[in-house]
Amino acid sequence: MGFSDKMRETLGSVGARLTVMADDEGWAARVQPGETASAKIRIVGGTVPAKVEALVMRVITRHRHWTDGRGLALTDSQARELDDRRHLTPSWSREIIHEARVEVDRNLDAGEEQIVELAVEVPGHCDRTTTACTITLHAQADIRGQIDPTATGKLLVA
Repeated sequence: MGFSDKMRETLGSVGARLTVMADDEGWAARVQPGETASAKIRIVGGTVPAKVEALVMRVITRHRHWTDGRGLALTDSQARELDDRRHLTPSWSREIIHEARVEVDRNLDAGEEQIVELAVEVPGHCDRTTTACTITLHAQADIRGQIDPTATGKLLVA
């Protein structure tokens, strides 16, 4: 194995890839707070065989807020009350509200594609999806000897 091959292997370019599969409208799952979301994760092998030990699943909420020139933070509703909003800059906060490790223990040949179906709990305190609040499902594969691939899908929490 030459230097460039070793470098690519070290940087993870030979590793597996993940995709959170979405429905026809682009949602990974549709769920109510406190329910369990069904998700499908596509794992595609890289150029070398791998063993997928687990998937770490995270439910992440992001809330939009606004900041003015002085650094003052305003909620979306507070910003809507202002007559002149030209001085405001949108920002997003990010919070992991649930994390679970799902043991997979699967061997993956080079180029092989596998689908893993799993259930992810959406906490009862999860906000609902709005224009100012997005909820995502983040998947990270635990693969020994490779950079752990990640993927994200949108959750519709209604």
